[in-house]
Amino acid sequence: MLKYHIIESGYFMGDGGVMFGAVPKKYWSAKYKTDENNMCVMSMRCLFIETESRRILIDNGLGNKHNNKLKFFQPHNTVDIRDEIHKIGYEPEEVTDVIISHLHFDHCGGSTILNDDNEAVPAYPNATYHVSLKQWNNYRKPSLFEKGSFFADNIEPVYDAGQLKFVLEDIQLDENIRLELYDGHTPGQIAVLFENEDGKYAFPGDVVPTSLNLQLSWLCAYDNSMVVAMEEKKRFMDKAKADNRTLIFYHDAYTTTGKF
Repeated sequence: MLKYHIIESGYFMGDGGVMFGAVPKKYWSAKYKTDENNMCVMSMRCLFIETESRRILIDNGLGNKHNNKLKFFQPHNTVDIRDEIHKIGYEPEEVTDVIISHLHFDHCGGSTILNDDNEAVPAYPNATYHVSLKQWNNYRKPSLFEKGSFFADNIEPVYDAGQLKFVLEDIQLDENIRLELYDGHTPGQIAVLFENEDGKYAFPGDVVPTSLNLQLSWLCAYDNSMVVAMEEKKRFMDKAKADNRTLIFYHDAYTTTGKF
């Protein structure tokens, strides 16, 4: 048994010129809505998977610890993912695993919450948090380009609590769930592949952030290395296409899933 639930954790405004990189506005604005300031609504679409033995959260949005720092991005319609998990039928204490695709603030802000003493603590006290070792090392010694994308209180309390497990290579997490590592956007990003009786799925995170990025040359200016990002996206897409996987897009505010 494997059931998955899509959780819309909220939205932010991203500059279209950044989100779609070298693609001219003439082309991306014809396919993705933009305002007069070139700002586009971007989702933060997370995933919750139930199996017989695991309750797995994949990515967790912005959280609410850094609202003052993130005013430029105009976060809105944000939710507490713990409340959404409660609606599914579980409490935060019952979450067994939290998979963090990468440590940029819009993917892992909900990994921790503030306690009564205003200290950041793990939001899921009994869960194992999975992050690639490559991404962890990159976060600990970031390049100047990526440094502003990391907030220590999103992940250090998890490490301090002994709940962080490093993914060293592609692994089979569960019978029907596989974690694969991809570089380019950021080193060691985790893409999650899973399947059930209804089909095969992939949660690629920022390897393929929107449906528009299914076009190989549509990259993002936030990509750590566009050359590597294109090669890695092709590697991912070739495998996903061969497996006939349905992709679940993290950042596409208008298209939740898609195929090739």
